[in-house]
Amino acid sequence: MIPALAPVAEAALFTLGCMAIHALRRHADTVTATLACFATILVLMLGIAFAPVPATQASSGDFVMMDPAIY
Repeated sequence: MIPALAPVAEAALFTLGCMAIHALRRHADTVTATLACFATILVLMLGIAFAPVPATQASSGDFVMMDPAIY
């Protein structure tokens, strides 16, 4: 029963979001700007989460050989 809870919660949140957008359709410009901000923040957070580790923070075992002349 517990594994089925996540899809039900996601469906409920999606439905509530659709209801909110439908209720605020008179304020379409504000809703569009708000959703664009949320999408931008989400993309930035995902970019930060999946960014590669800088060479200065990587351990020496992560690279076969680092040539200092390249950097």
